Amino acid sequence: MRLARILQALLLLLVIGGIGGWLLLFRPVSQPRTNDMAAVFNHGSIGNEETQGIPYWIWRVLPQVFPDLLPDGGDGYAAFGVYWQRGQELPVGFSRMTLGAIPRVAPNCAFCHQGSYRLTEQMPARLVSAGAGTRVNVQAYLRFLIAAGQDPRFTSDRLMEEIDGIVALPFWERSLYRYLLIPATRSALQQQAQRFAWTETRPDWGPGRIDPFNPVKYANLQLPDDGTIGNSDMMPLWALGSVATTQSVIRSMHWDGLMTDLHETVVAGAIGDGMTRLSYPRTRDNLARMEDFIRVHKPPPSPFRTTLPTGDPYRVEPGAVEQGKAIYRRLCADCHEPSGPRFRQPIPVLELDTDRHRLDMWTPAARDRYASYEHDYSWGFRSFRKTEGYVAVNLTGLWLRAPYLHNGSVPTLRALLLPPDQRPQTFMRGSDLIDPVNGGFRDDPLRPGWLYDTREPGNGNGGHLWGTELSPADRDALLSYLKTL
Repeated sequence: MRLARILQALLLLLVIGGIGGWLLLFRPVSQPRTNDMAAVFNHGSIGNEETQGIPYWIWRVLPQVFPDLLPDGGDGYAAFGVYWQRGQELPVGFSRMTLGAIPRVAPNCAFCHQGSYRLTEQMPARLVSAGAGTRVNVQAYLRFLIAAGQDPRFTSDRLMEEIDGIVALPFWERSLYRYLLIPATRSALQQQAQRFAWTETRPDWGPGRIDPFNPVKYANLQLPDDGTIGNSDMMPLWALGSVATTQSVIRSMHWDGLMTDLHETVVAGAIGDGMTRLSYPRTRDNLARMEDFIRVHKPPPSPFRTTLPTGDPYRVEPGAVEQGKAIYRRLCADCHEPSGPRFRQPIPVLELDTDRHRLDMWTPAARDRYASYEHDYSWGFRSFRKTEGYVAVNLTGLWLRAPYLHNGSVPTLRALLLPPDQRPQTFMRGSDLIDPVNGGFRDDPLRPGWLYDTREPGNGNGGHLWGTELSPADRDALLSYLKTL
């Protein structure tokens, strides 16, 4: 009888302790509501705080504790190319959400899908929400976290020294950080090293690029490492409502058209970034608002205009633009205009002749496994598929989409209109400084770039021969028009 009472008491303590632990560490606290849809996209939670979140104050001081691990001697998280708006506590692409009593920081959709540009070297960078992450170096950020987690300086004493220097936490919270959160975070970052060990056998992603689905294949879908390379440019998410699948036409999402439904694409992307079925109910509304945003949001208009004064570097001649528009309609519209029969359809890679590594990365096994992601929970996926080509995407904001092709292997529009053997073999990536002559971005003397080598596997710059046989005059005219898109 006495033993039974002791067991009952222990069980009661365990229940109380479990509830208390959940209330202290895991109970979701909703983010403040806002009607600013860009803010929701740039900083809204996608439900991955439990799996990918780092306690805020640990995340905040990591660059101060490990400045030597930042790329190129960078200054804080700006070293990874993310845009930090004045007055915001986090860079674009990160959410802050409180679980229990502890705020956590996690990446969201805008980590990859953000852009910026400058028209001159002196001009401050301007944010372009939902753009191609031209400067964002996701792999460098992951490597920074992994290296920090394996560093012997990652101790409670060292991190608390930095935290205490910027905030006076109450005793209970300081104790929680010192004895639980810091050791647990270090352990989690060490596990990340194992999860991404396969990337060390592949070419680096570099700024503006990511291998989006091999991490999902190996971690989420539990498929074996097949040695494939999925390195590709981060796609801008502009005006997708006009390119979504309808009852009369099927449109393709992703570079290879592996999905045909925008809503499913948003949900699957959140899963790949750490959302779970437990966090999905609280995240559903945020994802719906993000989806609404990318359906209608457009990039800023092109700075290339016919109305600018003579001598302005962004002036394009009216006659050349009209001539180029006619060439575009003849050579490009079937694929890249919404009215074209091949618009948002996968064009066979044998016809395109572009680098096929990204295409081969997505396999029938991955399609089947993701379509039935969890056997005991239905996500309702119906649009996963395997194709044999790359999608002819819309050219909205073409002036901000450089470098070009699915793997970002061609630096400028002018180079894209040249035969492949005349395109640059190497060039620097990571700039947001517009090239007014060639269309695209040019080297930035104020920021170090990253060397892109087209000879690396997955980096090939061949194919897409449309426009390469034009005369120099017609090529210049087509370029004039393309810069205005």
